[in-house]
Amino acid sequence: MLYRAEDVRDLMLDDGIRIELATRLRMMNRVLDCIVPDSPTEAVRESIEIVLKAVGRQEMTQAVTILEEVVNTNPFWLRGYLLLATVYQYVQNPDQAIATTEKGLATCINGLRLFSAPKWVETVERIKGPVVHSRIHNHTERLRRYERMFRHRLAMLQIRCGNLDEAIDQWSAIEEVHCA
Repeated sequence: MLYRAEDVRDLMLDDGIRIELATRLRMMNRVLDCIVPDSPTEAVRESIEIVLKAVGRQEMTQAVTILEEVVNTNPFWLRGYLLLATVYQYVQNPDQAIATTEKGLATCINGLRLFSAPKWVETVERIKGPVVHSRIHNHTERLRRYERMFRHRLAMLQIRCGNLDEAIDQWSAIEEVHCA
């Protein structure tokens, strides 16, 4: 597909090639479906569509409000934190993008702690059946993938804000998670 010069300029922002936000959110959602598949509820699916339509109309306040509402209603919807942080980043609100990413990371870490707690491990070991063990393993791996994504996003946001020490801390944490 060929683009006119003004179309290309509209897709570009200050730090290299950036795509239009609705397209970015749509692509993120598809990629996340592949990397960390989950089965969203109908309400979440509808919310994503409403957010995409609001972004298409340049109604960022409505998009943010909807995403915040869904994340507050379902704090374990980790994808929502990534989508919301992307909107904040796009509207040049790096502090909110960082805070949202940190909140998603904290939720993810809490989930991982829950799955590695001694009582949880004992309970799971008593359960017979490969299906249960497989589901728990898949969910734990999904949380680890989200953790790496949150840390990466946080490091990139910290770099953009000039917080190099914080960015280095996140990169170090990514390495620790990867080695573990």
